Amino acid sequence: MNIILPILNVLFVIILYLLIAKKVSYNLYKNITRDIFKIQSILSPITILYSIVIAFLLKISLSNMGFRLGNYKKGIFYLFIFGIPLFLLAYILSKFSTKDDIKNIQYLNLSSKWQKIYVWLLVGPTEEVFFRGLIQTYLHMNIEGYIFKVSYSVFITSIIFVLFHILNVKSKNESSRIFFQLLPTRFIISVILGYIFQETNSIIYPILIHNIMDGISFSSIKTNT
Repeated sequence: MNIILPILNVLFVIILYLLIAKKVSYNLYKNITRDIFKIQSILSPITILYSIVIAFLLKISLSNMGFRLGNYKKGIFYLFIFGIPLFLLAYILSKFSTKDDIKNIQYLNLSSKWQKIYVWLLVGPTEEVFFRGLIQTYLHMNIEGYIFKVSYSVFITSIIFVLFHILNVKSKNESSRIFFQLLPTRFIISVILGYIFQETNSIIYPILIHNIMDGISFSSIKTNT
């Protein structure tokens, strides 16, 4: 089984995306707004469009990307079985965050209306279409194998998802301490979302869970400050 070439292709797709996102973000920051979440909100449809275009070039259909209802019975089941515990976890972790922890997450702007829009509506579609719909689907098509019924593609995508957040440290929006504290939680949550996508063949359910988790975290942190 050759896993090197698919992973190299994925890295190329990510690097190309980062170059585009950096260029767009710089122009937005320079000419339009310095609100990072307004920039992220504008980038959101661009990221989704980029994912769809790359998927087309890689011969991945919209249906394979999860743009369908999928197995809705499993979807509803997983929303309860995984969603509710994750929502509770998000609430508890946010409530136990100290003011110093919150200060170490520099990108938090609790008064920004754009942050509310992004965390409650856009973060799920943006990240799930890119990581699950595009990257996980491509890896699943090219790398065979399972660990306890979870595809290798889920684990590889989750590792990429976690490492992607190093950009928060590089941009000084998140301290290295916070990054390493959140690393295992991010990985586990990513595996769960990837497994739900694998089992339902739909991006809808991971998006719902992702949006609600981030929304709860944001609202809980806001009331905790």
